[in-house]
Amino acid sequence: MESSIPELLLAGGRLMFIGMTIVFLFLALLVGVIHVTSRLIGRYSPEEPVALKPVSAVVARSTGGEDEAEIVAAITAAVHRYQNK
Repeated sequence: MESSIPELLLAGGRLMFIGMTIVFLFLALLVGVIHVTSRLIGRYSPEEPVALKPVSAVVARSTGGEDEAEIVAAITAAVHRYQNK
């Protein structure tokens, strides 16, 4: 009742081939279904052109040393607290 190693390897190879074939066929079918769905959606609901409104760019400007001093103080306090844990 014991199988030899070559027989077990052959059975394992067959099982691996069948499994990989099933996965490949499923993925190919999935790609096909997605492609067909994309075409159907594109055909029955055409994309309407959307007019985009121009957005003005907001530029943050530094008002001086006050903001930078507060930021440096906050960073220094955070580093000091982290090092003293």
